[in-house]
This record gives sequence, structure tokens and C-alpha cells, in this order.
Amino acid sequence: MSGLDAGPRTEVCVVGGGSAGSALALRLARMGHEVCLVERHAFPRPQVGEALTPGVWPQLEVLGVADAVRSAGFLPAREALVRWEDATARPVRMGADGLLVDRGRFDALLLAAAANAGVRVLQPATARRPVRTAEGWVVPLLHDGRETRLRARFLADAGGRGGCLGGRKVPVSVSTLALHGYWRGEQRQGPETRVVAGAEGWYWGAHLPDGTFSAMAFVDPALLRERSVGRRSLELLYRALMEGSGLLEAWTAPRLVGAVHARDATCYRDEVPIEEDCIKVGEASFSIDPLSSSGVQKALQTALSGAVAVHTLLVRPDSAAAALRFYREDQRDSVARHAAWAAGYYGEHRAHADRPFWKRRAARGPMPSPPEPPPLPEDALAHRRWRLASDAILVDTPCIVGDVIELRGALSHPRLARPVAWLDGVELASLVESLREGLTLPQLAEAWARRVPWRQGVGILGWLYRQGLLTEVTPSGSP
Repeated sequence: MSGLDAGPRTEVCVVGGGSAGSALALRLARMGHEVCLVERHAFPRPQVGEALTPGVWPQLEVLGVADAVRSAGFLPAREALVRWEDATARPVRMGADGLLVDRGRFDALLLAAAANAGVRVLQPATARRPVRTAEGWVVPLLHDGRETRLRARFLADAGGRGGCLGGRKVPVSVSTLALHGYWRGEQRQGPETRVVAGAEGWYWGAHLPDGTFSAMAFVDPALLRERSVGRRSLELLYRALMEGSGLLEAWTAPRLVGAVHARDATCYRDEVPIEEDCIKVGEASFSIDPLSSSGVQKALQTALSGAVAVHTLLVRPDSAAAALRFYREDQRDSVARHAAWAAGYYGEHRAHADRPFWKRRAARGPMPSPPEPPPLPEDALAHRRWRLASDAILVDTPCIVGDVIELRGALSHPRLARPVAWLDGVELASLVESLREGLTLPQLAEAWARRVPWRQGVGILGWLYRQGLLTEVTPSGSP
């Protein structure tokens, strides 16, 4: 690299300007960090993945772009036609908060917000493999027709499945291939989106703001090998799948516009999503089954949690271990929860349940749930004494506190999916300690009076009971 331009310096370099990269850069800039974002393509650029679920709005509010997204002219996704469990198509109301977006325009909107927040954007610019040094990172770049190198204290990989940092991707699902194309027709018919289960896979289609219909088929890669499908015959297979799916009923006289593309849709997680000087966000960290239509939401979530982890690493090095643990555990928990959900949903399909595509993805049986506690007696809170279950313990857990990550006491129990540090905005550790010996409701009110209002305390006690975390104190001498 001796012949390269010395190049600029920055505190944080983000490689990749998609949803995750732009959101990460935006948050870090607002936290006071100097950020440079490197994006290979000019925007807006074609990008597959057009659904925004209602759960994305809190994230957009945190990023300060919710109003801009609302006024961008994207299509509301109010209803879907779903044919999944059997051959019956059922309309599903989706509320008024879902959107079908042009991902190119959506990502450009996020990138513009990052630039307005002070992020330096190099675009189009190609980042080559970064080099770790004693002072940080050196990122070789090709920008404005010349080679240079960007020096950064911290590096964020938001480059998608390929990424710039490499690393081992661990598969967490069966191999899946997405075949994708765009359609137009003479007259639009039916709801905004369609989801259909078929013998060889499942299909998703949606009307887009530009008047096209995006249609995708998710199949086993083995299907292409079985039918000797190559690049030249890919369109023939795609057309056959579409014609048998029912998706094209969204148009009269549908016609394919543009080329058909095949993309890997296998779920995975990166083995090392964060280190003390680098992080992977979005699909550089993990990918989820497209069945959920929440890929953008997950990408933004990795950016928001990742921004807090990076900020902690940069300004609170004494909390580095907590930040690393937080982001790694967040990744593993997200992957595990989504994989379990997807397997359960695949298991709901009946018509072709014996076909290889479905047998390989469906959950083998429902996970046993712990028995629910009996209904709370009317006098349980007022006259009976309750203590914390003996197998409920407090553990140190990394938590977001403001804009940094700290270790805090959290309640852990086999019935809980993960330790709980806060409930209804109240830190649980200081409350549950007073339940070790057992309390009645009046005693609880007195013990918790300085920490929580009466009604809130009752609500927390009720939650503890419903989770099976309370045990009634048996009076001495009782059988």
C-alpha cells in the first residue's frame, strides 16, 4: 500500500450503506462520534426486500426518520391473501402500519439522514479488504477514480452476506434459494401482498410503489439440480413455479419485466459478530428466514443495539466485556427465537407436509411448555405470604442503560427465555430481594413504597406469579 494516497482519518468507518449501515452511522453520529460511511453503489440502487412490518416504527422513531418515511409515498400494506395451512386462501388484515417500499428509495432516505447528521459519505466507493493495525484499521478505497486509504479507530461491517471482514458463517437453516422477478399487467387485482405454500416451496408477491409486482419463489437448491436448471433455463423454471403458485392472479395479462435472479436465502449467523475494534451488523451478522418479512426490522435492530455496543467500547473501555457479551448474546438469542418461530410456522402447512421441502423445515413437534400456575385466589395477595421461588436467582447481565451497556442484576429462572433486569421501567433486582423471606400485600406495599407506586407494585407481583416465580410460604406446622 506504499503507493497509495495517505487518505483521511475517522473514528468509525462503516462499510455498506444499506439499512443497517446507514442506521448505525446515523446513531453513532448523533452520539457524538466522527463517522465515515463507504458505499459501493450510487443510490437509489435496486434492492430486493420490500416489506416493512408494523414493528419497524419504534426503530424509525428512534432514528428520527419516521415522518420522512410516512411522507415518502410508499404503499400501505393493509391486507394479505394467505394460502398456507391448506388449499384455502384466507384474507389477513395487517392493520394500517405496514408498508411496501421501494428499498432503493428507503435506503437512500436513511443514508441522507445519516449525511445530515454529520456522517461523511463516500459514494460510490469500493472498500477492499481492511487491514488491522496497532492503531486501528486501514481500509483501502477506490473513490473518485483514485486509490486511497481510510484510517479508522473502529470498523463496522454492514456489507451484507459477503461483508468486508469475512469470518465463518454458521448455517442455522436448511439451504434455501430465492428466485425473484418483477411483473406488470393490464389491471391490478386483489390485496397488496400474497403468500402461498406449494409443493416445491412457498411464494411471496407484493405490489410496489412503481406499479410493478415483485414475485419470489423460495425453493430447495436441489430442485435446480434435479431439473438440470442452469443460468439460461432459470427463467423457464421461475415462470413454471409462478404459473402454478397463483401469485400472478394479482394482475390480468401478467408479463415478466426484466431478468430473473437467484439469491441465497439460507439463514446463518456469524461466529464472531463483534470484537473490541470491529462489529458486524445487518446480514453481515446474521440472516433470518424471509418467511417473517421482517428482514429490514432485524437489520435496524442490529444497528441500534450495535450502536450502543460500539459507543460503549469507544467511551467506556472498562465496560468492554459487558458490551461484547451483550451484542453476542443478543445475536444468538435473536437467531434462536426466529429459527424456532420459523420451524413452527413451516410445521403448520398440511397439504404438502410429506414433501422434502416441508419435512426438512418443519418443527418435529411442539416444544413442551411449563405448566401454568393456577389462578390467583382472591385473598392471595391480601392475606397469604409469598416468597421468590427457590430456583429464581439474580445474575449479572449486560443491559442498555442510557447510551451505554452496563452489568446489572437480572432475574433468571428456567421459565424465562432470558434474564429480566427491568419490568415496566423498574429494576427488578432491588425489589425481588425483599421477597426472599415472604411478604403479604400490605408488607409488600411498605417494602416497595419508596421504589414503585402501589398499583405498579401489584402489577409486578402479578407478573411474577404468572411466570411461576413465586412460592406460597406455608405456615409452620401445616401439613
